[in-house]
Amino acid sequence: MDKIEECIIKLKSAGSKRILLQLPDGLKPKVFDIFNRFAKEFNVIVSSDAFYGACDVGNVESYANVDFIVQFGHSEIPNIKYPRPMMFIEYPYDTRIKIPYEQLSLLRTKGYKTIGVLFSVQYRDQAIQLLDILKEESFDAILGKQDERLKYPGQVLGCNFSSAHSISLKADAFIVVSTGMFHAIGVQLATDKEVYIFDVNSMKLTSIKEEVDLFLRKRYAKISRALDARKICVVVDTKIGQYREKLADKIIEQAKELGLETVKVEANDVKPTDMENIMCDAVVFTGCPRVPIDDAGKFKMPVLTPPEFQQLFGLKKAGKYVMDEIVSVDELHLNLSSDKIGGS
Repeated sequence: MDKIEECIIKLKSAGSKRILLQLPDGLKPKVFDIFNRFAKEFNVIVSSDAFYGACDVGNVESYANVDFIVQFGHSEIPNIKYPRPMMFIEYPYDTRIKIPYEQLSLLRTKGYKTIGVLFSVQYRDQAIQLLDILKEESFDAILGKQDERLKYPGQVLGCNFSSAHSISLKADAFIVVSTGMFHAIGVQLATDKEVYIFDVNSMKLTSIKEEVDLFLRKRYAKISRALDARKICVVVDTKIGQYREKLADKIIEQAKELGLETVKVEANDVKPTDMENIMCDAVVFTGCPRVPIDDAGKFKMPVLTPPEFQQLFGLKKAGKYVMDEIVSVDELHLNLSSDKIGGS
């Protein structure tokens, strides 16, 4: 029995009738097959919107008329109060890993003995394989304990590195099992330990020290542009798992004490043109930290994370760069009419 069939059985037992399917871009080419399997049993709607993880289940308009949401490609964030019953189909990467001996010599030559193993959720199986390989090669390989925002020990999100923090005093170095740099860079900045990325496509183990140095140079260059800003737009992201209005209010209070003009804006998908129309000098974004970091080039004005704003204006002690991490979010009150749920 595959995961879709298991999901269908659970949905039927829950009495579901009308469901919303969310698929990441990588799975959308398979949408006809997936839709048809669910459509045999339910009234199905497929979201065409991009979504960014289990923290993002779309606009109220998307799920107001459904009684269940099925999201592919991510794991549940346990401390989020979802607006509808949710089911997550994680869709793990399917391959066995191999690490040539010379790759492990990178760790031995530096005298590392205790290695923290971390992963983004689709590579969890490969991380467990890596854990076993490291132990067979006489390393002390460990998984960190996650906080309430993560489902698995050793898991990391782009906004949460609690699994790394929990073992940062024990681990000599970390290996992040993934295919992109964002998670690995976040781990090194959050822990100050050397981090290697194990790319499951190339089967290579690579230090990311040079990538981190390049990231910091670029980031500080962008942040410094906000020093002359007088009008600050503080954005509250209305995604259910990124909603931090209390933090936004704190930033606004701090900005006013600095003599800056501020406006608070809510957005589910912040757009560069919207910020240009507001004519602000800088943006502080309280949602996903990937927006100010990965999308910075799309904006004409500097876009900062809350810790970047606080450090730039002396509200935090100067020192090492601080990643913006989301531990918990504010409760987002939604007016959903129960008489619209279900039906055909």
